[in-house]
Amino acid sequence: MMVCSSRAVEIELLSDTLKDRKRFVQFQFDLYRKDPMWVAPLISDELKSLDQKKNPGLLECQLQLWLAMRNGQCVGRIAGVINAKENRLRQTRAARFCLLEFIDDHEVAKALLRTVETWAMNHGMNLLEGPLGLTTFERSAILVEGFNHLPTVVSSYNPPYYLKHLLSCHYLKHVDYLEHHFRLPRELKPKYRRIAQYVLAKKHLKMVENLSRRQLRPLGNEIFQLINDAYRGLFEFTPMNDDEIEVLISKFLSLIDRRFVKIIFDSNQKIVGVAIAIPSYSKFSQNLKGKKRRLPYALAMSLLRGKEETLDLYLIAVHHDYRNSGLHASMMQAIHQSALEAGIKWVETNGELETNSQILSIWKDIDHETHKRRRLFSKRLESAQ
Repeated sequence: MMVCSSRAVEIELLSDTLKDRKRFVQFQFDLYRKDPMWVAPLISDELKSLDQKKNPGLLECQLQLWLAMRNGQCVGRIAGVINAKENRLRQTRAARFCLLEFIDDHEVAKALLRTVETWAMNHGMNLLEGPLGLTTFERSAILVEGFNHLPTVVSSYNPPYYLKHLLSCHYLKHVDYLEHHFRLPRELKPKYRRIAQYVLAKKHLKMVENLSRRQLRPLGNEIFQLINDAYRGLFEFTPMNDDEIEVLISKFLSLIDRRFVKIIFDSNQKIVGVAIAIPSYSKFSQNLKGKKRRLPYALAMSLLRGKEETLDLYLIAVHHDYRNSGLHASMMQAIHQSALEAGIKWVETNGELETNSQILSIWKDIDHETHKRRRLFSKRLESAQ
């Protein structure tokens, strides 16, 4: 981790230019340069995400970026977002802090957070939440348990000291996300297969598997509209517009492995369920070091190391008319079978809300370990100190 002297921290307001966005993105690469657990995002994706002209999720948002400087050296960063659409839906006056990174120094953390608090109050907000993604399906929350486990490519990572500094700045826990991993059992309990077969037959549903990217592309909008429906009401989820969906379709198609995409159609050929898992790309992404031009090297390293043995469960969504009907179990049973055929040994989930009992119940019959915990915080701004 970076080390700096204890002189005063200066907060620099960044402009909406590519040069300043590059400075903002670069800090995380400097901070984690020697950390073996950090999985670097693609620099090009980070820059695009910060560009309000290229990120349709920021259409109804106010976005501001800041850097913390000391002795001419960057020692931290933070983004503030006010999402007007989200505030209308939730009937709140909330701002979010995002992309928080800083050295192990309380004064740096305090200066960054106070800056966003003041900015939010100046815009009429009375609540600050975070760390959240700028928009839907971006990295959020801070890691509070599980620092010795490599994160998935879509989840966040940070050093242990982040927690103590947020608490010392009077931020309170809002909710935790839990992540689990387990050794893939050679066979699920027979009841899962029986449930899967029974549910599909009784409801006149059909599961479709092994669709190519070309076949999946025209289904993308319907899939994400289903996700909009299924995730509506979950904390930090804001329904996606068509432009956001189009961006996510392109992103998903670059990641997915057709073997681990399961789609359920009803008798009218409408999608009522989808489950997506991907072979772990974490080590592969570490070899990229954020740069697409390192792709040949990363591919070579991946081939030298052999087949990936871990499967990341990315998302699962079921239409509200079929909740509690066993579709979750049907899709998980199908993914389990595909994983066995692919020689997968380990399975890892992404973050699941600790309050989402329906999703958490999927693992009750599987010998698993809850190995990571991520936390979102909130602070009432009237009492900001």
